Amino acid sequence: MQPAQLSLLPDQVPAPPSELASQLPPPIAQAAAAIVTRLIIQAAPPGSLAGPAMPVAASAGAAQQGVSGGE
Repeated sequence: MQPAQLSLLPDQVPAPPSELASQLPPPIAQAAAAIVTRLIIQAAPPGSLAGPAMPVAASAGAAQQGVSGGE
């Protein structure tokens, strides 16, 4: 018995994140970087070397662009 072909389309490989990020407009990319940075800092234990003990507020640029931090 021969194995059945389930799809006529070739296997699709997602683009690497660096390639996807370069397609974003600069203000959106900066806002996204600020949000990710804030999330990493908030996830770090207080007083660790990963960041300050207090969360850093999002930059004004992110707020002006209408990008939400997920709050």
